[in-house]
Amino acid sequence: MEKTLAKDRLGTDPIGKLLFRMATPSIVAMIMQALYNTIDSIYVAKISPASLAAITLAYPIQMIAGAMSTGIGVGINSSISRSLGEGHPEKSSKAAANGMVLGLFSMGLMILFGLFGVRWYLGLYTNDPAVISAGLTYIRTISLLSVGMIFTQISFSILQGSGNMLMPMACQIAGCITVIGLDPLFILGFKMGILGAALASSTAQIVAMIIGMVGVFVVNRKNLPITPKDFKLEGPILKDILSVGVPSALTQATTSVVSGIVNKVIAHYGTAAISVYGGFTRLSTFGILPVFGVTRGMNPILGYSYGAKNKKRFLQTQRLACITAEIISCITGFFFLLFPHVALKMISASPEMYEFGVSSYRILSITLFINGVSIVLSQSFPPAKRSYLTMIYSLLRQVALLIPLSIVLSKLLGINGVWIGLAITDYAAFFIVLLMSIWFRRTVLGKWDDDPIDANNTAEKQEAN
Repeated sequence: MEKTLAKDRLGTDPIGKLLFRMATPSIVAMIMQALYNTIDSIYVAKISPASLAAITLAYPIQMIAGAMSTGIGVGINSSISRSLGEGHPEKSSKAAANGMVLGLFSMGLMILFGLFGVRWYLGLYTNDPAVISAGLTYIRTISLLSVGMIFTQISFSILQGSGNMLMPMACQIAGCITVIGLDPLFILGFKMGILGAALASSTAQIVAMIIGMVGVFVVNRKNLPITPKDFKLEGPILKDILSVGVPSALTQATTSVVSGIVNKVIAHYGTAAISVYGGFTRLSTFGILPVFGVTRGMNPILGYSYGAKNKKRFLQTQRLACITAEIISCITGFFFLLFPHVALKMISASPEMYEFGVSSYRILSITLFINGVSIVLSQSFPPAKRSYLTMIYSLLRQVALLIPLSIVLSKLLGINGVWIGLAITDYAAFFIVLLMSIWFRRTVLGKWDDDPIDANNTAEKQEAN
C-alpha cells in the first residue's frame, strides 16, 4: 500500500520534524493573514478616523462569520484526523463533504444579516453619522460577499485535517498579494473609500477560497478523495462534526459578543479610543495568528494521536507547540511594550490618539506574554472530542472575568481601567486553562494504554478485506 502523509507520517514521523513541517506553512499563512489585516487597517486609516472606527466595529461581525466557519472547520478537521487515526479513511471523505454543505447554511445567515441587520447593529454602539455610514458600507459588503470568508476556512480545515499544510499557505499568500494590490487601487486610485476596502478584502478572500477548493478537489484528491456521493448528509457524520464544532463556534461567537460589549465600553471615551483599540487588535494579530498557525499544525497530529490512543505522542506534540507559541507571543508583546510609537504611526494615529495610545499599548502588551501557552492548551481539547472544555474556558474568561472587570475598572480608572481589566483577565484565564489541562491529562489521557493502536495496519487490513 502506498504511504501517504495522512496514513503514515502523522503517526510515525518524529514529533519535532513533523510539527515543524505541519506548522511552518500554517504560521506563514497566518503571518500573511496578519499582514492582510494590517494593510487593510493602514489604508482605511488614510480615509478617516471614522472609517478605522467602522472596521473596528465590524470586527465582531467578522468574528461571528469566522465562528461559524471555524466551528464547522474544527469539527471537520477533528473528524478527518481522528478517522484516519482509527483507520477509517472513507469517513474522512464524508466528513469533508458534509462540512461543506454546512458551510452553505452559514453563508446564508451572513447574507441575511447583511441585508437586514447592519443598521441595527451599528446603532448599538454609536450615533456618529460618519461612523454609521462607513460601517453600513463596509459590513454590508463583507456580509454579502462572505462566501470567500467562510469557504476559505472550510477548505483549510479539510486540507489540514488530512495533513496538507502547503495549500492553505498558498491560499493565504495569494489572498495577501491580492489585498496588497487592490487596497491602494480601490481606495486611493479609484477613490472608492471604505467600499474599496470592503471589496478588496472580500475579493482577496474569494481568491484564497478558489485556490483552497482547487487544493481540496484536485491537489489533495489522492490523499483524501471526495466524491459526489459523499455530499449526502448523514446523521452520524453531522453529529460527529457538530459535537466538536458547535462548542468551538459558540466559543468564538462568545468572543465576538464580548468584543462588542468591550467596544461599547471603549466607545464611551470617543472615536479615538475605539481606533486605538482597533489598531492594537489588528497589529497584535502578527503575534496571535501565527500562534493559531502553530495550533493548526498541531491539531491533526493530536487528532491522529487521539484516534490511535497514543498518549506519549499527544503530550510531546502539545509541549513543543506550547514552547513555539510562547516564543512568538513574547516577541509581539515586547514590540508593543518597547515601540508603541511605531505601532501608532503604522495606523496613522491622530494627535488625540497619541495622547493616551502609548500608555494604552504598553498596558495591553502585558496580555500577550502568556497568550501563546493559553491558546495552545485551550485548542488542544477539540482534537480529543472535548470542545466543551474550550467553551467552558472561553465563557469563564469572557463572561465571568472580562466583562465585569472592564466595566468596573473603567469606572474607577477611566480608559486605562479597560486595558488593565483585559490584562487581569488574560492572566486569570491562563491559570484556569492550566488547571483544565491537568484535569484533562489525568482523566482522559490517563485512561489510555501505553501501547497505541496501530492505525496504519488496521487501515491496511480493512482495505485488504
